[in-house]
Amino acid sequence: MAKPFSRRLVLLLGLWSAAAYGAEKPAWQIEWERTVQAAKQEGRVAIYAAIGPYHPAIFSEFQKDYPEVKVVMVHGSSSQISPRLLAERRAGQYLADVYMGGPTSLYRFHQSKHFDPITPLFMLPEVADQFKWWEGKHTYIDPERQYIFVNEGSISGLTIAYNTRLVKAEEFKSYWDILAPKWKGKIVSLDVREPGFGTSELRFVYYHPELGPEFIRRFFSEIGVVLARDHRQTINWVATEKFALCLFCRDTFASEARSQGLPIDSFNPKEMKEMPRLRGSASSLALMNHPAHPNAARLFINWFLSRRGQQVYQEGHGDRDSLREDVPKDKVPPRFRRVPGKKYLFVEEPAFMDAKPALKIVEEALSERKK
Repeated sequence: MAKPFSRRLVLLLGLWSAAAYGAEKPAWQIEWERTVQAAKQEGRVAIYAAIGPYHPAIFSEFQKDYPEVKVVMVHGSSSQISPRLLAERRAGQYLADVYMGGPTSLYRFHQSKHFDPITPLFMLPEVADQFKWWEGKHTYIDPERQYIFVNEGSISGLTIAYNTRLVKAEEFKSYWDILAPKWKGKIVSLDVREPGFGTSELRFVYYHPELGPEFIRRFFSEIGVVLARDHRQTINWVATEKFALCLFCRDTFASEARSQGLPIDSFNPKEMKEMPRLRGSASSLALMNHPAHPNAARLFINWFLSRRGQQVYQEGHGDRDSLREDVPKDKVPPRFRRVPGKKYLFVEEPAFMDAKPALKIVEEALSERKK
């Protein structure tokens, strides 16, 4: 009789221990499990993303981890996504849950009060722990530092693509070398007055202590630069020797052209004498207010900012350096990889978000050229 009683006692003690263990779950874990279940019931998350910056692996890997939550994607450039979102909201349709895109467009949306704070959504300890991120902090572009999260900080500068048959890279030690008389009439530039990538780079130049307003004024007034609005077209013009150099042009398209065997390359910002830029690229993340699927949005945001999510992001693109410091950096090309202790200008900061003063100088310089 003693043995069966002992077995029952052991069983009861085991059940009691399991119950006690469950009762001792940390609050975040209980909340997380509830959120996951609620997200599965919602069944989908609607993500509006700027075209290009987000590799499909991000969403396919999330789908593998949470197959019950379907990712509904709306792709487009920032000049396409923003009007669509505004039109939907004016019509009382709150379809988007998460907006992923360039800092400039997200900043404008924040100014129009279309976002809810993202900070309170952080449930996973590894996401909330700021010491796992660059400089021991979370990075935001809004002054309140709680609405628009930046997850990337890759080395960049003023993007300059060039034709390798017409230009010798060693001739350029400084961005000011672009203004040499020999390049007059030989430069095409993305029209920085268009919202998006060009405007972001313009902010870098304007707020850079070694470049600033004078560089912008001279570039747009002195050297006969031709403006274009199509990224691929500008790169094609350089590849076919219509122009020797392309400024404010996406290095992504230059890399594609180079991989196709075209005589295109871009300057390494680490080789310029001016302080490099720490680029947030188009990797800003925000929670739309009135989200249709609030729990699924919370689930995705935590997953994306987790170590796993950021590793997928970083490795999917190949040229991005996540601001998470615990994500291995060995696969990030050296020219894009941050160096500990090095000084960078990180323009995705509240103090550097206003592009209006720089754009005013561009307009004045172009008007001066017409006279």
